[in-house]
Amino acid sequence: MTVHDLTPVQEIAGMYFKRDDLFTPFGAGEVNGGKLRQCMMLVEAALRRKPDMTGVITYCSIHSPQGPITAATARHFRLPCVVAYGGASQVSLATGSMPRLAMSYGARVEVLAKSGRHNVLKAKAEALAQAARMFVVQYGINLDDYGEVLLGAVAEQVQNIPDELDDLYITCGSGITASGVLVGIEKYGKNVKRVHLISTAYDRQEKVKATLRRFGVEREFIYHDLFHTPGFVYEKQQKMRIGGVKLHPQYEAKTMKYLIEHDLNTENALFWIVGAEPRER
Repeated sequence: MTVHDLTPVQEIAGMYFKRDDLFTPFGAGEVNGGKLRQCMMLVEAALRRKPDMTGVITYCSIHSPQGPITAATARHFRLPCVVAYGGASQVSLATGSMPRLAMSYGARVEVLAKSGRHNVLKAKAEALAQAARMFVVQYGINLDDYGEVLLGAVAEQVQNIPDELDDLYITCGSGITASGVLVGIEKYGKNVKRVHLISTAYDRQEKVKATLRRFGVEREFIYHDLFHTPGFVYEKQQKMRIGGVKLHPQYEAKTMKYLIEHDLNTENALFWIVGAEPRER
């Protein structure tokens, strides 16, 4: 499977599902999905622009799949990789499923700061990258300087969704995938009455709007703030299967539970699955 192959749309239990979790270039049980595609296309583009780069570095939460996704991508391109965390202990690195998975792909895992705050980690990672001529994969696999990757990695995948939909649901973390889907809806002329962004992180509405303006897209969306719902805990996992499909316990399972509990429309509707949980090491 190449990064430009379209992942399927399936109808399950009366609802459409975009199965981006079936982008599995490294095999079943390995890291997968839309975020992996973004990372692979991003690093490939970076190598074209910076052929002298010596490796990649990323920074993220100890619970985030971004670490292993970046590590697997670096291994694919035969590049060294550093995954940086903040506020973590050596014990948590040794026992945490995501750091262990990143290490299994050959990454060097480091605690760069006492604080896990985004801006602190970003500054530390960028300083290390500059000194070693490494490329930084930013939080959420940020594509600000690589707009063509956003279009290629996400918007292209909209091509095979139904032409007419009443509702489309997307889990919104960093807002990158959500932005790409909205751009794709415009680019491929899909008639989607309502697009719902269900947030599992801090508010990204302005970031999404800014990205849409950048690509000349005027599109309204409905924002659901799951992140600040009483009882929501990012680290806590939610188990859920739909028609035999196991949803990611950190992301899609939570947003599907929200959709069901709030009795949101599932007829002529599509749920976008970004990725699946990889096999634990």
